[in-house]
Amino acid sequence: MSILIKSLKKEKTTKTPIWLMRQAGRHLPEYLKLKRNYSNLMEMFLDQKAIVEASLQPVEKYNLDATILFSDILIVPYILGGQISFGEKESGPLVNIKFQENNINFSKVKPIYDAIKNIKEKNQKPLIGFCGGVWSTLYYCLFNTSERKKINKNTIKEKTKKIKEMIPRFTDTTIEHSLNQIRAGIDVFQIFESWSGLLNDEQFEEWCMEPARKIFAEIKSNNTHTIGFPRGATLQNYVKYSNIKNLDCLSLDTNFDLKNLGQLNQNTCFQGNLDPQTLLKGKEELIKSTRRILAEFKKYPHIFNLGHGVLPETPTTNVKKLIKEIRAQ
Repeated sequence: MSILIKSLKKEKTTKTPIWLMRQAGRHLPEYLKLKRNYSNLMEMFLDQKAIVEASLQPVEKYNLDATILFSDILIVPYILGGQISFGEKESGPLVNIKFQENNINFSKVKPIYDAIKNIKEKNQKPLIGFCGGVWSTLYYCLFNTSERKKINKNTIKEKTKKIKEMIPRFTDTTIEHSLNQIRAGIDVFQIFESWSGLLNDEQFEEWCMEPARKIFAEIKSNNTHTIGFPRGATLQNYVKYSNIKNLDCLSLDTNFDLKNLGQLNQNTCFQGNLDPQTLLKGKEELIKSTRRILAEFKKYPHIFNLGHGVLPETPTTNVKKLIKEIRAQ
């Protein structure tokens, strides 16, 4: 059994497993070379060959303890009939979806499920599938790029009716997408609730927690391990999220103060939470931060990861230093 799966089962391991959010993609020279063969990102996300190659590149380069599927949280609105395009990083992705229509089509994303089978044939490391949290997926569907730049509690409140209308459909589609990934062969499933920090407590409970409970229940009933990542949540909401039934592992963002670990569910595995910016810096600071995090998590089941995704400008040499330091402990 891999040390990552052991950690998710809350079993004692001699070493700390490591994988990195957004390890598959933009910081790797091999990925940038592959990307040049495609006209846009969505084309890559729907091409079996690209999915397999991009997913395996970081595992083969770094010998990480898990593979994460090369995909995107906007696959769910695409299944629901949305048109997805990825602009420059300043503008972010664009979603054009007619919410009154019900044209769910999973056959459009069959290459994703076929790629999962292919990845498992080529590499025996645990494979992590994922989706966006329902609220975070809706965020991209309901707010255009200019609205996202000035989003606040009032602009969110104005969309409340639409959000509540759409949550059941997005939850059901997310569940089916996750189950399709499980049937294809993933070992672990993570929910990326990337924008939970924008919500008040009531919205967090209704738009993040409730859908997550339903999704995790379905995943665990299919004997698959679960990770939740409520990025930007308050301490109070992190505590609530850590107590979700069927959650195996809570991923912590960069801003989570590790002094508060004792307030979280103590029957949970933890994941995180190195600042991605630290991977841009010199060896001394990187090693110091890595050792501090390992020390804080010493008495807990822990999967080493970042508090958010790998930054595009991250040197591969620094990633190798990080992994070497963790493996040396």
